[in-house]
Amino acid sequence: MKQLHSKLPGLIMRDQVIAMGVNTNLNSVFANAFSAYSLSENTSNCESDDDVIHFLDEEHQDIAPKTEVHPWKILITDDDVNVHETTLLALSGVRIHGRPLYFLHAYSAKEARQVLETELDIALLLLDVVMETVDAGLKLVEAIRGELNRSSLKIVLRTGQPGNAPEQTVHHQFAIDGYTTKSKLTRSLLISVLNEALNTDNRASGQPN
Repeated sequence: MKQLHSKLPGLIMRDQVIAMGVNTNLNSVFANAFSAYSLSENTSNCESDDDVIHFLDEEHQDIAPKTEVHPWKILITDDDVNVHETTLLALSGVRIHGRPLYFLHAYSAKEARQVLETELDIALLLLDVVMETVDAGLKLVEAIRGELNRSSLKIVLRTGQPGNAPEQTVHHQFAIDGYTTKSKLTRSLLISVLNEALNTDNRASGQPN
């Protein structure tokens, strides 16, 4: 019988070989070849998957834990609700020496003292002068430094009536860390005052001495 060849050199047409009665042997050859090829492909894929998984494991091990940053606790004390709201708006998103700000609120000198007696980690007090009385803020300063013994607490006075508490007199007689008048206080000035008041060697702690 005449043997037919495929159009590609070296390849025998499969249909003609089957007709010659050698179908079983060649099928076995094809099956073995296919099995070897499949095993090679599967092994290659497994090795590729192993490499990817190994890479991800190493990448996760290199991730360093994040360090928690504690905020400055600031007590706003003023009998005017608008002052509280304006202060929050002005200081929204502001960070002082790399730390965010957390605010507490009091609407009288009496309320402020109650907060200070329970919250020992307050770092700074923004304090109005005229509240229940014309000198309520100044009396609170004396109580903070004396009765409460909070010498490390930073106190910044904000007054709308500087005639009742002139800056030079207040600085001379009271242990404060900043003084501003509400009429001249801008956002940038307020941030500058906070930066200066909290810029001390032991600023990382608001604990009392």
